[in-house]
This record gives sequence, structure tokens and C-alpha cells, in this order.
Amino acid sequence: MKTRVLILLMVCCAVLDVSAQDANALLIKVKEKLQKVKDYKGDARLITNVSFMNIPDSKVKVYFRFPDQFKIVKENGVSILPKGGTSVSLNSLISGKDFVAVPGGYVTVEKRKLAVLKLLPVTESSDMVLTTLLVEESSGLVYRSTTTTRENGTYETNLEYGRYAAWGLPDKVLFVFNTNTYKLPKGVTMEYEGSKKAAAQKPAGDGKGRISIIYSRYEINKGIPASFF
Repeated sequence: MKTRVLILLMVCCAVLDVSAQDANALLIKVKEKLQKVKDYKGDARLITNVSFMNIPDSKVKVYFRFPDQFKIVKENGVSILPKGGTSVSLNSLISGKDFVAVPGGYVTVEKRKLAVLKLLPVTESSDMVLTTLLVEESSGLVYRSTTTTRENGTYETNLEYGRYAAWGLPDKVLFVFNTNTYKLPKGVTMEYEGSKKAAAQKPAGDGKGRISIIYSRYEINKGIPASFF
């Protein structure tokens, strides 16, 4: 009886070890695809849907520089959305950072089978507590990331791919966050009229804010100086 239990434990440990290796191998595949992009400039349309703010759709320039410098600039030169850390850019979320990858099985999203990867940051001082990725194994593309942070609660990023999939760059990003825990950047809250009065109102609907970025084109690896950010 003891022999059977020992064999069963050894088999379970072996299975868990293989699963962990598979998870780390998939994470490496994701990061290798993203790390092909050393920098980019994207032309995009920004659509903001936050219940207590009246923000018109706008044309923006989106900038990224490896590993995690990220910036969005409106046509009038105003920078909006947080830089680095909490970001709608998958590149700046995980590029150049070390994680422990834990497998979480599989889910089906829109008839697409996706592997679940749970990422725990190696650095204890990281604002990020946990990130969960839904990844297509064959392509290494991330279709959804859910991140829990110490400062901004939990937020979700959904990605759609097209012409720039080979670079791991999406055609569309949908960023979803809880308006009662997420700290909106000053560039947004101060720029639009009625922000002080509106910010005091309770969030309507499901209490979530949504920001969409729809890209029309990218310029990849053309060089952007660090001082720009």
C-alpha cells in the first residue's frame, strides 16, 4: 500500500514539473515575440467610456520603448494615461520583467482554445501582485491579460490582432478597470470640463471604465530616445 502511494506521489510530482516547464516555455515564447519590438510609434483612435467623464474620441500617437516606457499623446500634445507600470500596452506590462509562471489549464474564448498562465513577479517591491494571461499556444499571442496591483486594484486588457500579429502588436486594445479603485492620471481628470464635480459622482452601470485604442498603423524599430518619455 505504501509503495502504491509513493508511486502515485512521484507521478503527481512529475506531472506538475512538466506542467511548470510547459508554462515557462510558453511564457518564453510570448516574451520572445514581444522582444522583437524594441520601439514603436502607432497612429490610433482613442475611445474613452467612463461614466462620470465626458471625453470625446480623439486621434492619438502611441509610443513604446523597450522594456517598459509607454506614452500616449493627443493631437494637441497632451499626454494621457499612466506611463509604465499600469498600462494598456502588453509590451510594457511584461517585457524585460522576470516572473514565475504557473499553469492554469485552458479556457475557450470565442471558439479559440487559450492556455491560462498565471505570472508572479520575482521582485517583491513590484506594484504588480499577479497577472493572468490567456495565450494561444500555436502563435504565442496574448488575447487577454488580467492584472492585480497594489495601487490600482485589478484591471483587464483584451487584445485583437490583424496585420501586425507577427510582432505581437494588436490592431485593437480594450482596457477595462474599476473606476472606484483605479487612479486616473491627472492629464485626463484635469483636462476635461466638469471633472471635479463629475468625479464626485458614483460610477453608474457596472462601475467599470473602458478605454479602447484602435490602431491604423505602426512604425516599428525606427528608434525613439529614452529622453522622449
